[in-house]
Amino acid sequence: MSAELAGIVLNSVYVSAVPALVSAAVGTPAALWLHTRGGRLAEALKALFNGLVGIPTVLLGLLLYLLLARSGPLGGLGILYTLEAVVVGHTLLVLPLYLSYAMTALDGVDPRVRELAEMFGLGRAALLKIYVREAAGGLAAAAAAAYGRALGELGIALMLGGDIRYRTRVLTTAVAHETMLGNWDAAIQLGAVLLAMAVAVSAAVTALGFRYRG
Repeated sequence: MSAELAGIVLNSVYVSAVPALVSAAVGTPAALWLHTRGGRLAEALKALFNGLVGIPTVLLGLLLYLLLARSGPLGGLGILYTLEAVVVGHTLLVLPLYLSYAMTALDGVDPRVRELAEMFGLGRAALLKIYVREAAGGLAAAAAAAYGRALGELGIALMLGGDIRYRTRVLTTAVAHETMLGNWDAAIQLGAVLLAMAVAVSAAVTALGFRYRG
């Protein structure tokens, strides 16, 4: 593997893994709160998250570009055309996806779990731990889906990262770059690396989730 390809792979892992981890860290407590709270608010928010899963990435990228541009309200941060900007964009993109999957996984937990927990006088912390354990497979699948979505995203990486060689180029933008140059072999090889990374991480995360559940 050349040094440039290694850098592209590391960039891709960074802008995919961090958004997936942030989504899991933020989305799991939020999904647990909404699930245990129930009611119309939870249903309304679930419908909202399901709708945001399909948000056009070009629209999200455009809005973030306008915010992060030098003349924008967040231009002082100076992160446009950096990997950090791509991480922000990918996090906002995959968080609704993670929440939607997580809430569906929690909905699949046997409702008798809550009844038994109340019967034995378990506290809220113990109840939430049981929910996480019972839904571990679904939560892991949600994290894997968030990672895969971020890994395969092109529009946000182009608009916010700029596809700068040796700095912000990731696998998706590299594939697009080689395709535009007509370097089909290089584009296919990069695409194969992208696919292998998506499948390997998804399988590993999902397996860990089911192993945790036991």
